[in-house]
Amino acid sequence: MSTDVRIMPMAAHEYAAEVHEGAETTRHHVVLSEGFFDDLALVEPDEPTLVEEIIRYLLDREPNTSVPHELDAARLVLEDPEFLPELRRRLT
Repeated sequence: MSTDVRIMPMAAHEYAAEVHEGAETTRHHVVLSEGFFDDLALVEPDEPTLVEEIIRYLLDREPNTSVPHELDAARLVLEDPEFLPELRRRLT
């Protein structure tokens, strides 16, 4: 099944993500806090790419209809011990 992820900036460190997976389209709001950037420890990551990889990480584990509509990347770090190492791997 084909999955299309579209990232749109909303404000500083805030993005809208639209995910088309099969016949389902979902919309998500992703927040990247300064604490998250500190945890990520990558020099100036491309934020839209970062947000897309966050969404794709979640899509690897669940369908788009199960991904929360409100996402705080810092909370994902606390909830999923695999998230940060996998995200770093995807971005390097």
